[in-house]
Amino acid sequence: MSSILIKNYDSLNDLQKLGVVDFSYSRIDTYTQCAAKYFYSYILKEPRQFNPPAVLGNIVHSVLENILDNEKTLDITDLRNEYEKNIPIWDPDNLIPSELLSVGSVIIDEFYDQHVDKKLNIYEKEMSFSFIIGIYRIIGFIDRVDLVGDRVHITDYKTGKWEATQKDIHNNLQLGIYALAMHNIFPEKEVYAELYYLRSGKKKGHLFSLDDIENVKVRILKAINGIIADTNFLPTANTRICSYCDHAKSEACGTGVFRNKKNNFR
Repeated sequence: MSSILIKNYDSLNDLQKLGVVDFSYSRIDTYTQCAAKYFYSYILKEPRQFNPPAVLGNIVHSVLENILDNEKTLDITDLRNEYEKNIPIWDPDNLIPSELLSVGSVIIDEFYDQHVDKKLNIYEKEMSFSFIIGIYRIIGFIDRVDLVGDRVHITDYKTGKWEATQKDIHNNLQLGIYALAMHNIFPEKEVYAELYYLRSGKKKGHLFSLDDIENVKVRILKAINGIIADTNFLPTANTRICSYCDHAKSEACGTGVFRNKKNNFR
């Protein structure tokens, strides 16, 4: 299998740059969940609704980004104070339920317990990346990138309840895109990427081979080409997705409104 060429945006000429279309894992994943949700989110650009679990995730991510430091010993007081400081920043109207904020407090405490005595090898936090594949620019941010010897170690923090199974991690497109981005930057190093589920403390990862990286490239192009070719953007058959969709809640998506009323989803 011949390698699919990856380029950097700055290597393109002005004419080539005009034809570039931006994509991210989030955009691809939204379409995978529901083509109609993609249509309302990225084509009509309907506003998003306040989502307490997602905002809690932003709070916890900010705490870890601001506090973790290779040169400093992890301190539980610093973590807790940073958590309390970030709550009103992300939730100025106090919309996050107290029980969910308590979950965040437990996450912070348990993270400390697991990492207080561990040496950090952080290369960068919230590391931005972009690369060109075909006519598409893939952009994104990685929660944490560590360099340990000849290995790049990618960590994506998850604060939700749902967890992927370990047997499917090698096919996780989010980790695959991150691994491809880091392989492009550090071609001489092996790349390991993991999902770190902060509620359970479980880490599920995969060491990406060169064949894995090539497979990620193929999957990216196939996924985006499918989105570009879609002219209908039909709602998903999975009605459960409508129960937490922004556009059903805002009533922008009539199908979602109908399904939620029929199924008594609130």
